[in-house]
Amino acid sequence: MANGKPHDHPVTDTVIYGLHPFPPDVEDLVRQVHARNPGVFNDLGWAPFEWEKGNHLMQARVLLKGLVEHHGHPEKCRQLVRAYEAATGTGGRNV
Repeated sequence: MANGKPHDHPVTDTVIYGLHPFPPDVEDLVRQVHARNPGVFNDLGWAPFEWEKGNHLMQARVLLKGLVEHHGHPEKCRQLVRAYEAATGTGGRNV
């Protein structure tokens, strides 16, 4: 994800450096997901960079809430990621 510097990745900016690249509700969800399974952000590729720009936030909220709710159920989480990709038109290329 990051190589250890602020502004390398919006997720580490949030959870490690205390920066605020996302709207407050998305930031809270990112923190919750990261606390449960930080590796899930690797599956999302460039999506957090899009959220930082204000893109796909509605879909991000649905995805992140689902990842929190279904933590511990990897197949359901994969389904949520695929649904996010389909909804945002990023299927197979991780934004």
